Amino acid sequence: MTNEQILAYATLLLVLVTAVGVLAGFVVYSRQCNAQVFLEYTKRYSEIMNKFPPDSRRARLDLFVEPPAASEELSLAVLRYLNLCSEEFYLCQKRYLSKNVWRIWEAELKRTLCSPLVLREWKTLRAEFVSYPEFLDYVASAQGSDSRSASNQPLEPTAGRRDEHM
Repeated sequence: MTNEQILAYATLLLVLVTAVGVLAGFVVYSRQCNAQVFLEYTKRYSEIMNKFPPDSRRARLDLFVEPPAASEELSLAVLRYLNLCSEEFYLCQKRYLSKNVWRIWEAELKRTLCSPLVLREWKTLRAEFVSYPEFLDYVASAQGSDSRSASNQPLEPTAGRRDEHM
């Protein structure tokens, strides 16, 4: 083997090692970004949940409990939650959030969207999201409605929907 061949193989090996290193760096960076987003949104979620009136916390996830009386405080808490969810939805759609993280959040989101509390509040709050038609469609689909044009019609949860929360 000549020096030129050895140099060519060494160069090829160096290029391969560099490519593997760059790919590994990208994977690690991507995982770190997802972990950072997960931690930040989990923190925001906790803050939002702490602002829910105490008598409404259970009603947010329970498909079978009567929602508490309507109030401005409760509507604002649901709006904060839905705004957070719309941001998470956006991050997933634009691929800034991994599908695995989204699946964890989505299970709870779908269950919450079908709760009597959110169904009631959504009739008023959906107007806050008209600039994000993809999220309106997502909510309509999760709630069992066919389109965002059904804004004046009461929405009922899909029969049997009981997504597990991780």
